[in-house]
Amino acid sequence: MCRNEDNAMIGRVSSLFWCIWHNRNDKIWNDNIQLPSQVGRMTFAVWNEWFTVHQLRRQNIFPVEDPRPIRWEKPGVTWIKCNVDAAFVAGSSITSMGLCFRDTNGQFVADLTQWQQLVYSLVEGEAWTLLHAMKDAILERVQFESDSKLLVDVIHSRRPGNSKFNLIVNDIILFMSSYVNFEVKFIRRQANSVAHILAMAANS
Repeated sequence: MCRNEDNAMIGRVSSLFWCIWHNRNDKIWNDNIQLPSQVGRMTFAVWNEWFTVHQLRRQNIFPVEDPRPIRWEKPGVTWIKCNVDAAFVAGSSITSMGLCFRDTNGQFVADLTQWQQLVYSLVEGEAWTLLHAMKDAILERVQFESDSKLLVDVIHSRRPGNSKFNLIVNDIILFMSSYVNFEVKFIRRQANSVAHILAMAANS
């Protein structure tokens, strides 16, 4: 098979084998049984994630370790900061989001939790959440923070692509071109806990 198929097909089959093996171990050790359709959705998400990352590597986009301290910082005067995060329900096709808007004093301005039954990879879910935050922001000067370094790097590189992830990123870049006072920055996961808690709460 490996001699007759391209890398994409080999990757899909490998993802399927991994998900079947993972599901088997989950049944043995945790007595958690997933339906074949759930394993199929998990395979799709794993393959999408792998394919997106390897595409970006071929384009020489590599996340760089950020040296900044791992704590949330207030935005500058007249700015609003929006922290975003996505969460996923294991064994399902549900993606949830958490948004948290705070002012220059660190006070809450607004927050939002929402979930949708969509099949997204991890990085696609993060991009979908950020795009949703931009659409919901009715303010002029907003700093958006995400703990997905890959997403932030791709937005700043502005490299085109036709994957599902790149199409969402293209919408984000288009949105930012209309709102010049929108900024996107990376934040460590430890400092993004409020948005993460909100995203998880949307599933409860």
